[in-house]
Amino acid sequence: MKLSSIERALEAMETLEKGRPFSLRPGDAKRKLAEELRRVCREEGISPVIIGGLAVNHHGYLRVTADVDILVARDDAAKLIRRLKAEPGWRRYAEGFKNTVLDVGLDICVEGDRTSPEWAETYPNPNELRTTAIRPLPVPALPELIALKAMFARARDDADVVELLKRHPSRLASLPSAAMKRL
Repeated sequence: MKLSSIERALEAMETLEKGRPFSLRPGDAKRKLAEELRRVCREEGISPVIIGGLAVNHHGYLRVTADVDILVARDDAAKLIRRLKAEPGWRRYAEGFKNTVLDVGLDICVEGDRTSPEWAETYPNPNELRTTAIRPLPVPALPELIALKAMFARARDDADVVELLKRHPSRLASLPSAAMKRL
């Protein structure tokens, strides 16, 4: 039986748990995908950074996300794509790949590509971001994530910025200036 979008969202909400990596319980498919991706990237010498909803979750705003979004250096993108094409259980899908075993998408954002067709902003090199080291993959430090989200130019990302700022009121004075340095 195929689940409706609301049923899938409710099911996904059950796997959120603050204090865990990406606020996901160990059995969550997105967390398993991140663990699998860590293995593949380590073998290829690639250092991705989680930048989407999972990064937002890590910084205290728990929200449902359907996929895993990563940022990779331009030089690493071709290696990662070639490797995932050869890996069993992975297929090209939308802006990246889908792990057919876990039924989770992976969006690959590449350094130098535009963050949105309407904007001139481009993704930075992930190796130049300050990150928070969590397992299985790092996320941008909070000011870096806020700056990235501001650059993405989507309503969801703007909402993420507002919610992140609301959840970190004690750091509110320093966050905008730190984010502006990235912008």
